[in-house]
Amino acid sequence: MTTEADGYVTKKQITTRLKRSAGQLDGVLRMMAEDRPCDEVLVQLSAVKSSVDKAMKLVIARNINNCVDNMAAADVQNLEQSLDLLLKTK
Repeated sequence: MTTEADGYVTKKQITTRLKRSAGQLDGVLRMMAEDRPCDEVLVQLSAVKSSVDKAMKLVIARNINNCVDNMAAADVQNLEQSLDLLLKTK
């Protein structure tokens, strides 16, 4: 496994992101149990969605990095920028 210093995404980063998402989702469930207003619940659900999207990006970035070890750094950076644009339009 590579390290964060190498510029690669680690399993730990992905796991941390997913745990954060799970915590946010637990918070939404508590809000629902407390009958919190719809707008407050939706704001938190949006945060969960964003967090999961970031986790997906990390998983994809890890896969790209594993597949492009022989590519030039500039090409890898272009791929990462394209991925950023793709996820922002989702």
